[in-house]
Amino acid sequence: MVASTTSASAVASASSARAASSPFAHTPIDVSSLKPPPLVPPPEAKAGEGGVHFQLLEPGTGDLAGPNDAVVVDFNMWTGDGKLHHSSFADPQSTVFSITTVSPQMRGMLAPLKKGAKARYWLPKASLAGWRPDDWPDADLIIEVEVHELSHVTYTDRTGKVVNPVPFQAPDAAGPPATALSTPSGLHYIYLTHGSGKQHPKPGQHLDLQLDAYAVDGLTVEPLEKGLKTATTLERAPGNLSEVLKQLQDGDQVRVWLPMGVGRQVIPKAGSHDVLLDMTVTLGD
Repeated sequence: MVASTTSASAVASASSARAASSPFAHTPIDVSSLKPPPLVPPPEAKAGEGGVHFQLLEPGTGDLAGPNDAVVVDFNMWTGDGKLHHSSFADPQSTVFSITTVSPQMRGMLAPLKKGAKARYWLPKASLAGWRPDDWPDADLIIEVEVHELSHVTYTDRTGKVVNPVPFQAPDAAGPPATALSTPSGLHYIYLTHGSGKQHPKPGQHLDLQLDAYAVDGLTVEPLEKGLKTATTLERAPGNLSEVLKQLQDGDQVRVWLPMGVGRQVIPKAGSHDVLLDMTVTLGD
């Protein structure tokens, strides 16, 4: 998919937002100057599902973030005992991401926020189960967010038709959906993102891959690899993975369900487990 923005002043990508000339670059603060938040939600905080509480500190102005939009924020993340885990205010630039890349729970947290808004969230550890990012502490959390900019993004397919991207889908043990595509040997896969390429891989062509792999054991899903970068060709791809690769175009991201024997060929550390593989392909020379 190809993305375009509706405003020249809006941030269109992470790279542009983090460039040295970005209006969202800032002088890192001394984190010792940060004041810990209240450890218990005040009476005016709104209660949500799973014990989550939300307090709007400043309402902001303008539009709300849409399902495809990019958001530029700064945040403080505290553990429930008042210890600072991370502050983007201490980084050289603000944080920018697309709403489509975060979990449904995170999208729900950002939905009521406008440009300029400031908010505070109290998140019990149990409310984070199943969607907590790997670099977040496994603890009760308090997150303070300040929204700097919203970039309204339109996605189009290769023909120019406006489409909605597939939102983030957390890996689970439910198996492939009924809408999944199948290869001749029976591998199932779905598209997570369509890239902007127009050519399929050719025999002998270098294929750069980025992989997230998960072991599926009963009802549990455990990470095996995160952001693994590797390369192959159609001829050398293990476990009939070439059947999927030959269908892809530059920048496509797919989720592939690999049964036990095939999964071990692709990710040896999977052992006797089925494998859930998120794979992004970049076509080389």
